Amino acid sequence: MQKIGENIMKRKMIILLTITFIVTLVACSPIPFNYNSLDLVDTVVSVELIYYNQPNVHQISDRWGRAYRQHLDFALVEYLETLKEIYYTDFFEELSSIDFYSFIGQDNAPSGIAVLLYFDNDMFDVFSEFYVGRFSAEGEFIQFLGDGLGTNGFVELVERHFTHEFQ
Repeated sequence: MQKIGENIMKRKMIILLTITFIVTLVACSPIPFNYNSLDLVDTVVSVELIYYNQPNVHQISDRWGRAYRQHLDFALVEYLETLKEIYYTDFFEELSSIDFYSFIGQDNAPSGIAVLLYFDNDMFDVFSEFYVGRFSAEGEFIQFLGDGLGTNGFVELVERHFTHEFQ
């Protein structure tokens, strides 16, 4: 009889530990940032492909490290191409299907080829291979939205919607 009681206690302990483990995993999962294609259609006034020549990009370990984020310096921006408005819907639909996650160890600024989404409220978003952020019209950092698409995802998105080709 005592052995049956011990087996029941072991099972209860295993169930309790399993539930605790599952709750911990779910609680630690990052929440993705997504664009809404309908909101983009209503609010975006321009989509630009740029080259951002930012030499001082480094990774920061503080997920919310606002003090370590860099403002966008327009002197470092080279405009490569403007997406024609007739292609906005397709671009926004594809963009809204992407989950941008925020992990520890992300870049403090965009760098290299990037896309600027200019909004009608004088703010803009910049996303690149490893960075998605929101800025004021003056280039002041407002909010980190997530890590970028990674090299392959970003290159594929850009090459599908812009004429720019990566070497």
